[in-house]
Amino acid sequence: MNRNLRIVAAVVLAAILAATSLTMAVARGQTRVAGEVVICTGYGVTTISVDANGNPVGPVHLCPDMVLGLMAALDTPPPVVTRPEGRVERIETPEPVRLSAQSAPVARARGPPALV
Repeated sequence: MNRNLRIVAAVVLAAILAATSLTMAVARGQTRVAGEVVICTGYGVTTISVDANGNPVGPVHLCPDMVLGLMAALDTPPPVVTRPEGRVERIETPEPVRLSAQSAPVARARGPPALV
């Protein structure tokens, strides 16, 4: 029973992977309307589809590669910050001991290497 369940799960996952990869291939291989204009601004890169006359066509299309990541990012709940419970004590740190060198370093400059 357990072995049959694993086989069925593997086949279902393989079918889902095949279907989604075909969808991605179709999305990447779609014919272009007439062209695209890429505008680089201070906010990022924007691609606008244009027709044969150079007029913008339709709304901005989200890239299918990153849409699932965007949906997953929007699904996470915001973190809840709570005040710690129990007894709180203040920790005092000792003043660091200042160390000094016994002697100052001596500068040792020299000329460039000699060519022999």
